[in-house]
Amino acid sequence: MERLQKPVAVWLLSALFALSASSQSSAEPITTAEIISRSMSLDCLDWKISGICIWLQCSIFGCFVVTTPRISHRLPDLVVTSYPQSAKTPWVEKRPILQSIRNQSNSLLSGGSMAGVGNELMQQESLQYSEVDVIGNPASNSMEFGRFLCQSAAKPHFPYFISLIDHKAWRSGLPDGERREAKTPGEREIGDWPHHTWGSVFPRSGFVFQAHPGKAAAVNCQRAVDILLGDISGHVVNKFSQRPFNVVQRGDSKATNEDDCSRSGGSWSDRESSCLSQSWYQWLPKSDEKTDKWQMILPLENKSCLTFGKSPIWPYKAQAGDGEYIWNYWAKYKCCVKAGGILLTHFDF
Repeated sequence: MERLQKPVAVWLLSALFALSASSQSSAEPITTAEIISRSMSLDCLDWKISGICIWLQCSIFGCFVVTTPRISHRLPDLVVTSYPQSAKTPWVEKRPILQSIRNQSNSLLSGGSMAGVGNELMQQESLQYSEVDVIGNPASNSMEFGRFLCQSAAKPHFPYFISLIDHKAWRSGLPDGERREAKTPGEREIGDWPHHTWGSVFPRSGFVFQAHPGKAAAVNCQRAVDILLGDISGHVVNKFSQRPFNVVQRGDSKATNEDDCSRSGGSWSDRESSCLSQSWYQWLPKSDEKTDKWQMILPLENKSCLTFGKSPIWPYKAQAGDGEYIWNYWAKYKCCVKAGGILLTHFDF
């Protein structure tokens, strides 16, 4: 398992990404402000009560059982960008930073190959390549997480996966090319194999055999998210969260009334006239190419979400002429609404 090797370098890179949010440029494809505005889509939230959580509460009068809903929904945690030329991301404010990374590692980026593929196949026109970046959505800190919403695990502007940094694995297909999933036809396919497929999740590299550039870009985005939320072995990546289970402290200590406290996920104390924090229990399932939800924000702004490969045809009205795509990945969460006491068990309907 590999991660970014130097903590200082990781911190510096994330700080640069955050600082880049302050600059704007209308001449470029898309800005941070536009990404934030296009991320606010209730159509993709997919909120529902999915189960029951059972708590044990005790006091001087004895112990009793309390039940609360287990809810599930999605949040646009990750901005996933696919583009054909190294460092030339369509996200305006990130381009100078990626260009700096490109310049520093230029000697290492002379080319790429796909594990187990012969030269005659490498020359086929259906072989597509793209760089992919997975970055924390800048909108994740502007959303209001209330009593009936889980809390996002994403850090705004944080670079979770940059294919330029993961160039050894992303351009070679190793070690993923040696895994069973990469050698078994029909396994981890994005689509309904053998009837139709956009491509396979493995090997998780930047090369895809797909004549349609848009589908190839989508496959690479799915691969990058699978690296981040799945098995990161052999890849350079910043871990997204302590999966699959997190205990999250909720509650705004600055809240001055019960309504504001409840919206922040806290517990209002009449005796102290203050908002007390509570421990929420929440789960972030792994990526699943059969059910993941993606919202296109470039080249088109879509208010709804789609699952890649669900349809054999390209489901969008157009494709990018320059090969540059941006999708929001709506991560699925499950959490127990806090009741106090000890969580005994939980289950889905």
